[in-house]
Formats: sequence, structure tokens, C-alpha cells
Amino acid sequence: MKNSSIIFTGPVKTSLAISALAVAMASPTWAACSYTVTNNWGSGFTGEIKVTNDTNQTVNGWSVSWQESGASVTNSWNATLTGSNPYTASALGWNATLAPKASASFGFQANGTAGVPKVNGSLCGATASSASTSKSSASVVSSSIARSSVVSSIKASVISSSKSSSSIALSSTPKSSSSSSVPTISSFTIQEEQAGFCRVDGIATENTNAGYTGNGYTNSNNVQGSAIEWAVNAPNSSRYTLTFRFANGGTANRNGSLLINGGSNGNYTVQLPVTGGWTTWQTASIEIDLVQGNNLLKLSSLTADGLANIDSLKIEGAQTKAGVCNGVASSSASSVSSIVKSSSSSSSLANTGKLLTLDGNPAASWLNKSRTKWGAAKADVVLSYQQTNGGWPKNLDYNSVGAGSGGSASGTIDNGATITEMVYLAEIYKNGSNTKYRDAVRKAANFLVSSQYSTGALPQFYPLKGGYADHATFNDNGMAYALTVLDFAANKRAPFDTDVFSDADRAKFKTAVSKGTAYILKAQWKQNGVLTVWCAQHGATDYLPKKARAYELESLSGSESVGVLAFLMTQPQTAEIEKAVRAGVAWFNSPNTYLDGYTYDSSLASTNPIVKKAGSKMWYRFYDLNTNRGFFSDRDGSKFYDITQMSEERRTGYSWGGSYGNSIIPFAQKVGYL
Repeated sequence: MKNSSIIFTGPVKTSLAISALAVAMASPTWAACSYTVTNNWGSGFTGEIKVTNDTNQTVNGWSVSWQESGASVTNSWNATLTGSNPYTASALGWNATLAPKASASFGFQANGTAGVPKVNGSLCGATASSASTSKSSASVVSSSIARSSVVSSIKASVISSSKSSSSIALSSTPKSSSSSSVPTISSFTIQEEQAGFCRVDGIATENTNAGYTGNGYTNSNNVQGSAIEWAVNAPNSSRYTLTFRFANGGTANRNGSLLINGGSNGNYTVQLPVTGGWTTWQTASIEIDLVQGNNLLKLSSLTADGLANIDSLKIEGAQTKAGVCNGVASSSASSVSSIVKSSSSSSSLANTGKLLTLDGNPAASWLNKSRTKWGAAKADVVLSYQQTNGGWPKNLDYNSVGAGSGGSASGTIDNGATITEMVYLAEIYKNGSNTKYRDAVRKAANFLVSSQYSTGALPQFYPLKGGYADHATFNDNGMAYALTVLDFAANKRAPFDTDVFSDADRAKFKTAVSKGTAYILKAQWKQNGVLTVWCAQHGATDYLPKKARAYELESLSGSESVGVLAFLMTQPQTAEIEKAVRAGVAWFNSPNTYLDGYTYDSSLASTNPIVKKAGSKMWYRFYDLNTNRGFFSDRDGSKFYDITQMSEERRTGYSWGGSYGNSIIPFAQKVGYL
């Protein structure tokens, strides 16, 4: 058991270490209430207080108090925190009852300098503290240091070199402890894309650099906030050790923030130092609290370089197993039980199926670019154009401040409006914490959810304006990218990995995404009984292809269908979603769909923009619903199969073709769908 040994590092004399250990073992109240610094980064730290019932009777309800000398506590988990230095922590319902010799732990995060405060409480005893009460306590290494901070692969080297004078490993298990009271320790390892591996902002299984175990390693995107998520099911609420096997061939640490159940059950920092090469693998271990039942673990990069490459995650403690991705902690974690209730009505589409990498996904790439669409100096200008309903007008250059709140006209998702501003302002808030930007993002999200039909469709404008704008709007990727934004927000992916939304908000977004996904699957067009792609507009309630302007006829869209497929590929790949995606990708990849050896050159539109180009492929903007033949149309609604036969005004005033499929086909190949 890892907690049964104390590892001393640094120039600590053997006699002093043994003396400290003897003090710890001699007093039964020493173990009753312990204060441990679990991670220390200089300007702040995380800590744990463990309360042990050393009496011979069951205790119902406990509380402890302590005072920090140079720090202030900012948040806590697994206890109710009150007071302002001194602080008081009280038991929650699920950890309030302690049988004789049983323990409960809670954690906290603080800003400032870590100390060794005394912990007071009915179970702590008169001398309870995390440090020795002797006069030399400032130089004594107590048992709490055995679980302090994050121990990387250096931990292994410390153990192996324990014979040296500066590194001594000593047992802290009292002689009176019986072997029957020691819980069975087991380990469970999760490899990339195995059960328990949920998702990554990057490549789930890469095998470029040697030395990995399993089929490869996980390589996150090189941006701050890129994350890897796992799900672990624990048999009881207890302490567990996580060990990450990683390689960091960069020039600086690639540390990560580790949230347990969204932070409700812990917020830790995992140190991932330079290993000297991408083929040099080390381990980093950290002790955490898991609650009984399902737990979601999210490791997010704290630097712009992203995380180190992660080869595996090992969980040690009581017997654990793979949890459920996109799930939440069980009811034993009262702080997150409300999520279960609020999301129970969501479609099962969002709860099953493997997750694909987002690296190279066109929808995810668009969203990440939107984070810095405008410079930070434009934030107030962008904000000034938000409508009172939460949406934005389209095609704004943001060169000057708008009047008032931006007006009360309908907002739109056309041409990326509203959704781009929402992502951009979320990034501004993430970097500066100004609540006016947070509130604007919340209004925008509410605008999207409020505009959604009961079928899951999203219109072009809201409030509704009538006409074709009321249809489900895939045009210019409106609905597909709006759902992508809501999905990122629901899953706390950057730039929504802050307090910008509550758990209730995220549950609402999950429902909206689930409804939107269901609509898309129903709207996918069948040509002669075979699934193909989508139109630029579909009926909000009948799911059928619809025309828009006179020259935008009912048709299959070679442009907008890319965005729809990209969105579907951000979702858990249920059998139904995978079937739809594979059919759409096959349509794009068919020689009956694209023109091989041609490109669309808009500069030649006055004559013929469809020109030969070796190695190129061109997809039409519109295809006949039944024959799959590419066509063009004029302002009078007439249809042409030869672009040179239509009016020059329409030939030069619209984009009738492009390399649309070139963004989805390589991604489909990357994830094994082609």
C-alpha cells in the first residue's frame, strides 16, 4: 500500500527522520486528524485533511477547523466549508458516518504559502496537527509529506536509490495493525481507446515515437486547455493513486490540471516535466479522491504547448474498473447528483459509442480558429453589437462600436454570426475573467437553445422572420457549427472550460445537442434507398429538403454536408451515427459525385470557372436529389447542367463548386472511416 511508506528526499538526517516517525507513531491522536499538502506550486497549493475515528464507537457527523498562516482557501470538495480563516469543514451526508478506525478525507485549494496548521475537532485530540509538536517542528519531516505534491518518475528513482543518505524509505505502519485491516490494493490500467478512455482534444492513438505500451499513446493538441478524459468506476469513496506514463521531448514542463467530476471531487495539478526525448518515458503519480460509482477524470493542459504524450493511466487502490464516458458521479457525490436528474431526459445518442479525435475535424478546427477571430482589443466592439435577445447580426466588420445593446432585431447563425462571437468572447473571458463577457456568452447560448424547434432543428434567424429562413438551416454550416459550439460548452471543452456555465446549463446544452443530432439523422436524404447527405435547408418539422432563394433549389449540398458530417463526428459514434457518417463520407468519396482532374476557379467565372487541373477534385454546390447530377440555377429558378449557359450575373455572383470534400475525406481516413 503506497501510504504505508514514507519517502524522504533531500538532505534529511536519518536520526531526525526516525525521530519524527517515532513521534507520529507514539501518539494515537497524531493519525486522528492529519493535514497534508498534496500539491504545491509556490503561489498556491492543494491540501487534504483526513479525519479518523480513533474511538470504539461509531461517529455520526464530524467537523474540523484550522487556520492558515499565509494562505486563503478558495474552494473545497468532499466537505462543507464555512468561515474565513479560521475555516470549518463539516461532513457531507455520504461521509458523515465513521465506524471505529474508519477515516474520511476532504480536499481544498488555497492561494498563498503552504504551512503546517493545527487541525482542531472532536476527533482530533488535544495535540492533533499535521506537524510535530516538538520545538524542532520546523525542521521535522512529518508523515503528511509522504503524500505531498505530485511525485513523477523521480519517485521510482528515489525508491531504487533508497540506500543513499539523502533518500530513506521507512515504514509508517504501526506494529499493532493487523493484516486483516489493510484493504486489498489492486491496479487497473487504461490504454488509449480502451474501455475507460473517453476522449482527447488531439490524436487518440499515435505510434510515431517508440517505447510506448499497448497500441500507441495519446497526443493532445498543442494549445492551452486541450484535454484528455477518462471514466473510472470505484467500489467505494476512498483514496486512490493515479500514475501517468508520459514522454515530454519539449523544452519545458507540460503540466496539466486534473479535475475529478468537473472539480466537485478534486482539482489537482499533475507535473509532467521534460523527459529528454519523445521516446523517453517516465511516470508521474498523484493521490486523489474518487467517489463510489462513476467518476470522470479530465486532464487539461496548463500551457500553450499542450500536454505531454500520455501512454497510459494506472489507478491503484480498491478494485476499480472502466466507468461510463459522458456520465457523472454517482449519487454518493451529492454535489453533482443534480446533473443526473437534469440530464436524464436526454437521448441515449449522447451516452454511448466511441469518441473520435477532434484533431483535424473541420468543425472543431473552425471553432478553435474562432477563439482568436478578432484581437482582444476588439472585445468591447464585438460586445456592443449583441442584440437584446442574445444573438448578433451577420457580416459585421467590427471597426467601430455599435449603438446601445445592438438592437432588438432577430439574431442569426448565418455566416457564422452569433456562434463565432460566442466562442470569441468565451476565450476573452477565459483569459481575463471580466464578467461582462461571461454574461454575453451566456446570453448567446440561451439564444441558441431558445431558437431550437422541438424537433431539434435550428432556424437561420430568431425570433423567426418567416419564409425560408425559418427552415432548419445547414446553409453556411449554421446549424452544424452551432451544435458544435453547444457540444463544446456542454463538455467543458476550451474555451468553455471555466465557470462560464453551470452544471444545469451544460445539462440543457446536452439535451439541445442530442435533439439536434436526432434531427440530422432523420433529415439525411436517401437516394434510391441509399443514405447520402443533406440539403442546405430542411423543413423544421417534416425533415424534407427545401428551397431558399430562387436559385437555391431543393438539392443535395456538396458544401454544407461537410459541416454536418464534421459535427456528427464530434459525437459518440453510436451505430446509427456511424452508419450516417460512413454513408455521407462514401457519397463524397464516390467518383459519381466529384469531378476528377478539375478545380473551381472563381476568377474565371465570367467565362467558365470549372477548369482542368491534374490531381484536383471538384464537388458541385448542388446535386439533383434523385440523379445525383450536379447542376446550376438562375434567378428565375431555371436549372442548368452547363454553367456557361446560365446568366453571367449568376455565374459570377455565386460559388457553384469547390474542393469541399478535401476537408472531410482525409479526416475520415484518419479515423478509419475510409
